[in-house]
Amino acid sequence: MSSGFGGFLVSATIVTTGLTGIWAWPAVQDGGIQALTTQASDLYRRADLRLRPAISALQSPVVQSPTESSGEPVTIATAIAVSLPSPEPVEIKPLQTGVSAPIVPDRCNAPEARYDASVIGDRIQLRIFETSTLAADTTSGGSMSPTDIVFERLDLSGTYEVGDSGAVSLPAIGRVDVAGQTLSCIEAIVAHAAFKRMRTQNTITAAFTTRPPILMRGAVRAPGAYTYSSGLTVERVLAQAGAIDERDPMEEVRRIALESRRSELGKTRISLSLERMRIEAALNDQDVFPEDDKAIRIALDLLGEDRVTTERRALAAEIEAERMRQIRTEAMLNDMTIRIETARQQQEVAKSQMDYYVARREQKTEMLQKGLISASGLDDTAMRAMDAERIFLEKHDLLLRLEAELRLAQHDAELVKADRIKTLTAELRGLSARSDAVDREYHTVLAELDLFKNDGIGFAVTIDRPTDENETRTISANLNTLVRPGDLVTVAARTADEDDEDALTNASAARDRPVFIQSAYTR
Repeated sequence: MSSGFGGFLVSATIVTTGLTGIWAWPAVQDGGIQALTTQASDLYRRADLRLRPAISALQSPVVQSPTESSGEPVTIATAIAVSLPSPEPVEIKPLQTGVSAPIVPDRCNAPEARYDASVIGDRIQLRIFETSTLAADTTSGGSMSPTDIVFERLDLSGTYEVGDSGAVSLPAIGRVDVAGQTLSCIEAIVAHAAFKRMRTQNTITAAFTTRPPILMRGAVRAPGAYTYSSGLTVERVLAQAGAIDERDPMEEVRRIALESRRSELGKTRISLSLERMRIEAALNDQDVFPEDDKAIRIALDLLGEDRVTTERRALAAEIEAERMRQIRTEAMLNDMTIRIETARQQQEVAKSQMDYYVARREQKTEMLQKGLISASGLDDTAMRAMDAERIFLEKHDLLLRLEAELRLAQHDAELVKADRIKTLTAELRGLSARSDAVDREYHTVLAELDLFKNDGIGFAVTIDRPTDENETRTISANLNTLVRPGDLVTVAARTADEDDEDALTNASAARDRPVFIQSAYTR
């Protein structure tokens, strides 16, 4: 145990020496040993001045305070402590947050179909600021007043999309219904929801970042999606989509271009009709067009005689090529038939010779047995019989090969005929597709030209407006009707006479029909 205590003393001495060296080394460097002695003497003097009163008070005898009536002895230190005035207790109030429930206006409790209200698909930027109040200083003589501390809740602020249910989903707050609400109502509703959830006083700012586009379709030049802006009316949307207006300086240029396109499409249609007639005639193996056909007369007027003559020559050449192919095929098949008949006759002759030599060999075999002829005579007949049998087999094999070639040639002729029909049918199918496309464009051009030519042309406009995720309401519209984000605007061309006639026929249904909008273009 003594060795442990001794070790502790050694360690303490080393540490003290090190600290003293750190403290003394700068003084030695600056002024040497004399400066170190002076600094140590000054330190001792100041410590003595500060500690001497306390040491004297602790070492002084017990004295009787002249103001003490109890007769109990007290020290000077105690007397000094008693003589000091006792401090009054001070109430320290903590940081407080003053909160009050935000008020939601009555107009926000029943959403209306306002044109500046939010709809499904809107993206709304919400910035949430939280307010805290620092408590006032209520101590005697205090002059500090309550102070508001406002800071943005970056964990809650952000851009949120109005979902199919008409609500936005906010972190730590939950789902808040905002569809059909204006921005001011959205601010109040979100502030109220934040207070109910977090019991804090908040200030909300709301702004639309993006809104669903307006969709245009029907009798307009440029159907598609258009960006929504506040106060947008049907008249402005029609102007963007290219509704007909006589004030447009490009209208006459557009009309001339449509007339040229109509003439071009008309020629293309009759040209395709001629090609169709040629293909159908080729399929039916007809080498001429019907002279009394209406399409031929129209083609002569629009395309000229040269165009019709070209198609006729093409048909005649195709029919002639098919006829030559058929003649060549028939000649080849006839030649093969003759060769087969010759091979069959040669086979019959070879069979007769083979039967003769076989019978002769049997006779000489009997004569040899009777000793009438020698063996050499029988051998000669047997060799002739074998040659006759070999010749018969060769003729029979030739006949089989010729018959197989005939069947193959007939099959090839059928395949060529079927392939021709298949090629003509595919060409006819492609021609039909081209004709359908040209017909659609032709009738579209005619419909657009009608907007120029018909006096009193107008537009019937309807708006399909989604009310929720499953329902859409169709309303009639006029030029001053305000559109909302996400509306589907349909424009139908109709004449004023038709509209008036419908109104006279069914006056009750006319109230639900789209409003007739008179076109500015007249002739």
